[in-house]
Amino acid sequence: MSKRSIIWIGWVAVMAVAFWLRVEDLDSRPIHFDEATGASIFAKRLEGSGYRFDPSHYHGPFQSVSSIPLAKIYGEATWEELSLTMLRTGPVIAGLLTVLTPLLWLSAIGRRAALAAGALLACSPLLVYYSRMYIHESWLTLFGMLTAAGVFYLIKRPTRNRALAAGAAAGLMLATKETVVISLFCWALAGLICWWRLRADGTKEETAPKLTDYLVPAFWFVMSMLLLGAAFYTNGFRQPEGLVDAFRTYFVYETTPGHDKAFGFYLHMLVWPKHLLGIWWTESAIAIFGVLACLFAALRGKSVAVVSFIAAGVLLHLLVYSLIGYKTPWLMTLPWSLACLLAGCVFSSALPKRRNAKSLLLYTGFGLVLFYQGYQSVHATGRLSNHADNPYAYVPTSKNITQLPEWLKELERFIEDQPLEPIAVIGRGYWPLPWYLREFDTVGYWQDPPEGLRNYPIVIAMPEKAAECNEILADSHTQLPRTLRSNVPIILYLKNEIWSAWTETPKQ
Repeated sequence: MSKRSIIWIGWVAVMAVAFWLRVEDLDSRPIHFDEATGASIFAKRLEGSGYRFDPSHYHGPFQSVSSIPLAKIYGEATWEELSLTMLRTGPVIAGLLTVLTPLLWLSAIGRRAALAAGALLACSPLLVYYSRMYIHESWLTLFGMLTAAGVFYLIKRPTRNRALAAGAAAGLMLATKETVVISLFCWALAGLICWWRLRADGTKEETAPKLTDYLVPAFWFVMSMLLLGAAFYTNGFRQPEGLVDAFRTYFVYETTPGHDKAFGFYLHMLVWPKHLLGIWWTESAIAIFGVLACLFAALRGKSVAVVSFIAAGVLLHLLVYSLIGYKTPWLMTLPWSLACLLAGCVFSSALPKRRNAKSLLLYTGFGLVLFYQGYQSVHATGRLSNHADNPYAYVPTSKNITQLPEWLKELERFIEDQPLEPIAVIGRGYWPLPWYLREFDTVGYWQDPPEGLRNYPIVIAMPEKAAECNEILADSHTQLPRTLRSNVPIILYLKNEIWSAWTETPKQ
């Protein structure tokens, strides 16, 4: 069997593993706070009740636009009909396409390195976990990897077509999330480093172009990016004000409090070994292979330019995101995808032409890394997917709250003579509660207790309003403690008459 056939069989195996890790029990994990808010935004667009980009929150419009064809395929047309499987199918598709992005680098790093990078992308616990979640990062990561390849090839040979293609990928990033500016800044610096290496290592036959040769392609890059981004923000140029909002977001965006982390948060999460829940969690092997790829490229003088570009992209992204106080694990999906690509480059710079002990050692070590990465992914997305000690489960929704709709429906069936609605939710930060209450017709949300609160059959109080609600409802309602998210207890107040009827009704 030829080497090329073996490589393509390897790709089939990689994609099969990537698919299985991303779709197995896709809807088993409770919906996350951010997923539920994204689903609400998408439902408004789907139902035709009006959509306009909010520059102060919720990121770009691409996620909701991309969900429309999936909703049609699944036959879901309303907020009440939306399913977790449908919502998460989009991120799964983006995650699978991300696994294929190393193929864009074949001419620069070779077939073995591209396959190795694809394998790491397929089974990285971080990437697997967040490609099963309805948030913007899976699409941002895919478009970021496309942009990175486009920028690299544009540096090597600046042409209008390459600029338009790279700009289109960047435009999709812009339509997905405002953090595109961080990536563009990092790739601009990484591009300068790559250009310098090409100039230093170039021959008479092939060397980097002059800096002035990039001026016209840069114009086409920017125009392509802005036009495609504008098409999404203006809803197909029907809402011109959306373009203004797209730029305003960099000045008015409001981050949610409680996410400030130390400088080394990302390195600790991904690289530093942690023994939690009976498992050693770490993706340090990717970092080690990445360092080896850089060392071998420098020592052997092979693939120096491409390795320099990818390595600079990884380090600059990591540095910028680490310097920003606001941190969440999913912000690392793009930098870590680049790190997987860099780690795969060890097979383009380290292996000799003939197989020897070093080759055997490298292949064996890499196979063990893939196995353990997959092992972590299975546990991270399986039985431990919602555990607060899972390093990738960030502020997970409690499984306790997922049982609430079923219990309320059962309560409604047994207590026929007393209505359960309207339901009042008091306080802030109540998502994803609306997702689990969407089957009820009359649910109101207030920051402070409204007048006549004692008349509501069910009141749900967020932690900061529990004492105030307890003072009002102490004599009229029974307290039933619940948990909404990790470390977020809530109180469900049920009218005493309903509680008494429920406890006195015989259950079968």
